[in-house]
Amino acid sequence: MNFINCIHNKFLEQLFPKGLQEPVLLGQLGLDLADRASINIHVTQKPAIEINKWGVWGEDYNIIVIKLIGQFLSKIDVINWQCVDFCFLEFSQEDDIIQLNFNGNAWSVKIELRSLTFQGCDVYIK
Repeated sequence: MNFINCIHNKFLEQLFPKGLQEPVLLGQLGLDLADRASINIHVTQKPAIEINKWGVWGEDYNIIVIKLIGQFLSKIDVINWQCVDFCFLEFSQEDDIIQLNFNGNAWSVKIELRSLTFQGCDVYIK
């Protein structure tokens, strides 16, 4: 199973049918008291399908921001948040626990939760 399939969203599965195969950026991580986290993942991977309202890949946009809500958090470890950069997303799922690991040379972010819900996408050109 790849990370995109874990979200159970047909639109994302059409955009990335083979999953996320290139480095991503954890662009935002927000926590609230309702046991939820907002998670924005910036993707530089060209989507498998074109979305007319986004324009043309490489001309109008080259980054897709996947906006997610994570629920039922059980663990979050953040080391050197200010150093976060693009990296390969390490993903695992055992029983009902989803684990996301973002790691770099001097930083790491590890999140354990029970569900991820797709909220939408934004695009921009870098």
